This record gives sequence, C-alpha cells and structure tokens, in this order.
Amino acid sequence: MSKPPSFPPVYTDAAQQASENLRRVLPLINQHKTPVNPVNYAVWYEYVSGSNQALSDAIDTRLEQNKPITTEVTQNLYEKYVLMGMPERLEKTNNGITLVVNNTLKNLNKAESTAGECAADLSNTENVLKNCTDIDVLKAVVHDILSNTQTLTASSNELKQELAKSSQEMKRLSSELTAVKEIARIDGLTGLLNRGAFDKELLVLCKKSDVSIALAMFDLDHFKQLNDTFGHVVGDKVLQFFSSLLKKHAGNNHLAARYGGEEMAMILFDVSQHQAVEIAEEIRAELANSNLKQKKNGQTLGQTTVSAGVSLFQLGDTPNSLIDRADKALYVSKENGRNQVNVN
Repeated sequence: MSKPPSFPPVYTDAAQQASENLRRVLPLINQHKTPVNPVNYAVWYEYVSGSNQALSDAIDTRLEQNKPITTEVTQNLYEKYVLMGMPERLEKTNNGITLVVNNTLKNLNKAESTAGECAADLSNTENVLKNCTDIDVLKAVVHDILSNTQTLTASSNELKQELAKSSQEMKRLSSELTAVKEIARIDGLTGLLNRGAFDKELLVLCKKSDVSIALAMFDLDHFKQLNDTFGHVVGDKVLQFFSSLLKKHAGNNHLAARYGGEEMAMILFDVSQHQAVEIAEEIRAELANSNLKQKKNGQTLGQTTVSAGVSLFQLGDTPNSLIDRADKALYVSKENGRNQVNVN
C-alpha cells in the first residue's frame, strides 16, 4: 500500500517487512550504479515499500522515459519527496528567531547603557547639591535633571517600540512554525492528513484505555482503469473530489486521511458500530450518485464508486490489528461486488 509522505519520515514496518524491503532495495541501488548511502537507501526503500506515492510516481516516470537515476537524481528526489523542503523552512524560521533575539538584546543593552550614563550624571548632581547655595548652579542642576529625565523617557519609549516590533515578529514566526508543522501533516494533493500523521494519531489513540473510536477504510473502485482511460490529471481530480466528501463528513468531530494512493481512512470518534457504518454508507452513496464529468468537454466518467470496511476499536487493539480488521472488511466489500460497506 502506498502512502503520502510525512515530515519527519515515519517508518512503521515490522522487522520481517523491513528485511524484505532491504532485499529488494539493494539490487535496485546496484542496478543504477549508485552507492549504498543513507540517502539512496531511503529513496529506494520508500519506493519498494510503496510508502511515498509522489516519489514512486516520479521514479516510475523517469524509468518509463529511460532516464538514468543517478546519485544526483536520488539526492533531488530525497530533498523534494522525503524531506519536502522542510529543513529549509525550519532554518529560515530559526534564523528569524535568532535575529529577533539578537535585536532585543541589542536594544536592552542600549537602554542599559543610557540608564547607566544618566545614573552617573545624577550621582554627580547629588554631590553638587550637597553644598550648593548659588541659584544659577541650582538652575543648571535642574536643567541637567530634566535633560536626563527626557533622555531616559526617550530611551524607554524607543525600547517599548522595539520590543513591540519584536513581539509582533515573534508572533509571525510562531505562526510560521505552526504552519510548517501543519504542512508536514497534510497530503499535498487531497488536503487530508497524510499517512504519517494518521499513523501517529492512531498510535496515540490505541494507547488509551478509555478511547471510543471506529476506523473506516475506503478504496476507490477500478481507479487504475479510470486513470488509464482518462489520465492521471482526471484521476487526481477524482481523488480531490472524494477527499472533499470525506472532509465534509469528518467535520470537526472526526479525522480523515489519505492512507495511500486511492485508499483513504477515517477515524470516527464516539460512535457506535451502527453509526460508523451509517457515516461510511452516506459517503459511499454520495460518491456513487455524483455523476462526475470532465470539465473541459463535459464527458461523463461513468459511475464512480468506493468500497469501504469498518471496524470498532477493541481494548488491547494496536494500530495494526485495528487496520487489519477494517482492511478485511474492505476486502469483503471488494469481493462481493464493490460499491458497498462491510464491517468486521
């Protein structure tokens, strides 16, 4: 099963599966005459495991065009599809935070220096006042005190303004970090949670003893045939449309994710088995009745359908056991003619 990428990459393969992937990766690295380094291994590992749909598509396209996959190519693939450009964004944000901190320290030091100078002047003024009887000297002292007060006020106001600017910049950078974190959880094509985020959410939930969830797995029927007939651009539009249905039915109460390729998942909270099946059935029916057409020529795509499998969380479940039951229910839906929902 394929899955969209996550950042940082998450690998949940069991030891046996990881060993099998290793057995398949090494010949590919050797075939393309590239060194066995961590970058090359990561790229080919995600390719053979089907764990990164976008990466697999990019490699398949190069292979179909008989283009070589060199070390330079795998490095680019790694940066684009595994790291997804996140290190650069994080570095930029980190540099911004460092700049704000340095500017704040600079302004504080400046204010401290000004205050120190004024304090020294006031100390000298105190000594003058002790034995002063000359009215002109007193006037000069008052003038100096007023001048120092104005200097401190101006310095204080300047510091307030600079700190206000720093505060605004820190808020912006905080928002940027939040955005980076959120982008790392989202599948670029569908806008749903990606597989990595889904795995993390489900793992946390399965560790709780008082959780009440159901898992619904969806797989678009005959999707490869649709891609072959109408092309990948149309296929992507269908994925986006179906994802919009999942988002609508998930609302703020449930979580929808792209599990891999044309397979989607929903974590349903605080529902009975009947309610979970009902939600999946509503999604299935809405897609089946959608009558999708190509925008450019109005040609109908025929009936687009989805099969689904539902399973309730049971105490002691792991993510794998819960997914396995839902997958088995999905398999029954496929075997019984597709375009239906089954429960396990």
